[in-house]
Amino acid sequence: MSAVVAGVDIGSTTAKCVVLGEDSRILGKSLSVVGVDIVKDAERALEAALADAHLSRSEVSFITGTGYGRYKVYFGQLVVTEISCHARGANFLFPGTRLVVDIGGQDTKAIRIDDKGEVVDFAMNDKCAAGTGRF
Repeated sequence: MSAVVAGVDIGSTTAKCVVLGEDSRILGKSLSVVGVDIVKDAERALEAALADAHLSRSEVSFITGTGYGRYKVYFGQLVVTEISCHARGANFLFPGTRLVVDIGGQDTKAIRIDDKGEVVDFAMNDKCAAGTGRF
């Protein structure tokens, strides 16, 4: 499995990870609550997704970090904003999607995308945790 990749999303309330195979099929995934040690949360998210996929870290060829804690994914090769990741992911899973709404633990985003999954425009709430239930 040479083309196995992983994406680690460290948000303000949860850590998520997905492991994809060569055919872009989901091999493993994880979801956990973020604590006070974001670096450890990122590591645990990856390890849990790899365990779900029955793979080891040495079998992963590329790792991307995203979310508010994206710079804490020190073991990754690329850092991407969650806005770009939402756009590409929505287009991948649901071709033809033109609007993504993300109600997260810290803010809410509305993202307009084109037919290639590229961000055309986006808007965010301007109050921390406004309407999201996290204070």
